[in-house]
Amino acid sequence: MAESGSDEKTEAPSQKRRDDAREEGQVAYSKEVSSAASLGGFLLLFYFGAGKMLDAYRESFLFAFSNLNLAELDYGILTTLVGMFFKQSSVLVAPFFLTAILVGVFSSVMQVGLKLSLKPIMPSLKKLNPASGLARIFSKQAFSELIKSLFKMAVIGYIGYYTFIEFLPDIANLVDRDPMAMFTSVGEIIGTFAFRLFLAMAVMAVFDFMFQRWDLEQKLKMSLQDIKEEMKQSEGDPQLKAKIRSIQQQMSQARMMQEVPKADVVVTNPTHFAIAMLYDRENMSAPQVVAKGADHMARRIIEVAKQNGVTVFENPQVARGLYFQVEIGDSIPEFFYKAVAEILAFVYKAKKKKRR
Repeated sequence: MAESGSDEKTEAPSQKRRDDAREEGQVAYSKEVSSAASLGGFLLLFYFGAGKMLDAYRESFLFAFSNLNLAELDYGILTTLVGMFFKQSSVLVAPFFLTAILVGVFSSVMQVGLKLSLKPIMPSLKKLNPASGLARIFSKQAFSELIKSLFKMAVIGYIGYYTFIEFLPDIANLVDRDPMAMFTSVGEIIGTFAFRLFLAMAVMAVFDFMFQRWDLEQKLKMSLQDIKEEMKQSEGDPQLKAKIRSIQQQMSQARMMQEVPKADVVVTNPTHFAIAMLYDRENMSAPQVVAKGADHMARRIIEVAKQNGVTVFENPQVARGLYFQVEIGDSIPEFFYKAVAEILAFVYKAKKKKRR
């Protein structure tokens, strides 16, 4: 039961999992956003540049038909005419290509950022697996895409029908109008339909993008076991780290014990704490703590001190204060000067008596 609970993906994805998914090309991307952006870009293009494009279109056709009635039309003249025709027609075609490219790139960057990943388009044997293909066809994602497509068709049909009914009287009167007025009316009907379609697609794009983000978050969710494995990979195995810390601590303690024989005095509590101090009047402004320990380590420090003839002085208050306030290698604070000076004076007198 505990294993099944730990395998259940209930935890929010970590930043590493999100970054790895991004490297694999798994991002929250909505095709509806790109479609709505493209339609909006074309509408703006028509709104601001329709006049110039239609003028170029008319001039290109006038140029072509006015020069096709030449008496002598050989291959060289025909090539020149075709080149001039396409050159003038490019004014009409180029804006569509530029708009499609710019809007497509902009909409993609707004959704997924500037980072590119080639892994989704790299060849893979998994993509050729028929079982995987059938699984994708009958997956929840494929079903949701089918529902979205049917809904889009229904919305487009409703907007087209509503616009057709609204402009039905104008459509019935198109026959009686001159070509220019007919063209203007048709343009107004198509423009109204396209603008309404853009509004509907923009609303669908917002909801679809939110759904894609939610769906990606659900796919990237992690179980407690996944989190543990990721921590092992990113930070290392906790057991191995604990072993390394233990080895480092042992090495540090060994170095510390090597300093005990050099100390002038070891102040004790008497067995709970032990602090070894060294004082060199020529090189130190104050006594320095070279080793300290509690309980088992304190007993070891006392033992090494006795083996090497270092004076062991019992002063619980000073030992306790130095243990909690001074780190190994630091000089004692000014607060302890008087007490430590008295201890060192006692130690030096004892050493003189012993030498005599």
